[in-house]
Amino acid sequence: MHPVDVKKFVKQSSSVQGWFSSEAAMLFAWVDQIQQSNQISGDCFEIGCHHGKSAMLLGGLVDPATEKLAVCDLFGMQTDNVSRSGNGDLDTFERNMKEAKDAGLTINVFQKNSADLTADEIGRNYRFFHIDGGHNPEEALVDLHLAAECLVDRGVIALDDPFRMEWPGVTEALLRFLDENNEFQAIMVGFNKLLLTRKAWSGLYLKEFEDLSCRETYKLGYPWRVKQLPFHQFDLRIIYVPDYLQKLTPGNIARRIYHKTRRFLATRRQDQAAAKPA
Repeated sequence: MHPVDVKKFVKQSSSVQGWFSSEAAMLFAWVDQIQQSNQISGDCFEIGCHHGKSAMLLGGLVDPATEKLAVCDLFGMQTDNVSRSGNGDLDTFERNMKEAKDAGLTINVFQKNSADLTADEIGRNYRFFHIDGGHNPEEALVDLHLAAECLVDRGVIALDDPFRMEWPGVTEALLRFLDENNEFQAIMVGFNKLLLTRKAWSGLYLKEFEDLSCRETYKLGYPWRVKQLPFHQFDLRIIYVPDYLQKLTPGNIARRIYHKTRRFLATRRQDQAAAKPA
């Protein structure tokens, strides 16, 4: 997905209740662009869609002619929500997804506990699998194993709330998953999302993630930085804002103005290019 289209999504979904930042939307769109550039096709799946804020973006990533979106959420079955992580509503979700469905998007909705899903039930053709369901260790671990089983060869799993002190079960599940499935590695974390892919194909994504120009194209340049630190036997790329850049100093104010102006001019050029007739 082009950054201009991500901006439209962010504006369109601004009133939808949920926890999905514009930066996370850009990161997902960047993954999609890498996949499109490398002819990686397949569907998208989301566990834990709440009111559809992130599902709206995922729906924009798929090609309605050849791909589909599938989601799983408890919705009204909140007695099964043991970790109290979210409180989805099916009617609200369907209203928010109506425009995409009217445009031809196929959405398969599984209203059930994701622990009861099977690969045979949902299929094994997913290039992007977003996990934002139950946050207890066993809940998140089951979701990770399902995603791994249903992912196409060069696909990506996105895990919500890694390393959050409010949700330690997600981190426990991540470590247990990597111990139990050594085919995968964590490649990047940022904006409350952690990306995993098979080790054999990690270089395909890391090459793009380490390119500053690509990062800036998706509005993830200044003040964001990328560093590498060892995690579970591999270097994990971490997108973060250094502490010194978070302080309101004259130098930082000047830097913000400079980079904001650069982004504005770059965005205007992108908008003008996108508006030109083919």
